Amino acid sequence: MVEIDISSFFAFVQTMLRLVGGAMRLDPAAFRAASEITSSSTRLILWIVLIAGLSRMFGQSVVLFANHVQPKRFIISLLWGALKFFFDVMVIVTIIWAMANWFGTRPWNYTQVARGIALAAAPYWLSFLILIPYFGMIVDRFLKIYVFLALVIAFQAVFGIPFWDALWGSAIALGISLAVEPLFDRLLAPLDEWINRHVMGERDVVLQNSRQIYEMFAQRDQLSKR
Repeated sequence: MVEIDISSFFAFVQTMLRLVGGAMRLDPAAFRAASEITSSSTRLILWIVLIAGLSRMFGQSVVLFANHVQPKRFIISLLWGALKFFFDVMVIVTIIWAMANWFGTRPWNYTQVARGIALAAAPYWLSFLILIPYFGMIVDRFLKIYVFLALVIAFQAVFGIPFWDALWGSAIALGISLAVEPLFDRLLAPLDEWINRHVMGERDVVLQNSRQIYEMFAQRDQLSKR
């Protein structure tokens, strides 16, 4: 059972690590404990999600390294990416909360659901491992499956439903989030473009994503073997 104690900074960090560890072990008790935290300590889950976002952005920062982004702009890019990641997590949380209130037998408090479900993003703390040469894409795919399993366990723990119901509910929620993602991308496009222009500078970025970087490494490796 995960005990919640945020009476001091040390206790805050210790509790955060305990919750993250429980989530990575796919322990239902961690997700139940997170959902039962008082609203005044919601910042605990907020930090967990933001750190996951930062780690994920750092894991994909090979794009920034390849384009020789300056340190200041590099940091801005990481922070902006972490905020977008947090926004993506909250979209999924909101969809699951709406589903629970629409199909459930009783009303569910949004912050309670958000704390428990958002903790499922904790495995993304390991996203910095995406930087490992040649294995980055494999690590990325593994983490996506890992987080989906965590989401299923969180769904089951927070709402107290059977595993298979949680599995289908999680799949439907992710499907809806993917369907509405283009709409939110369009809404954020002006701000995203402004950030990218100021982060990357005036010149066009030749390499836009980590997949292109990995492909570049693979091509260079093949050429070196010839």
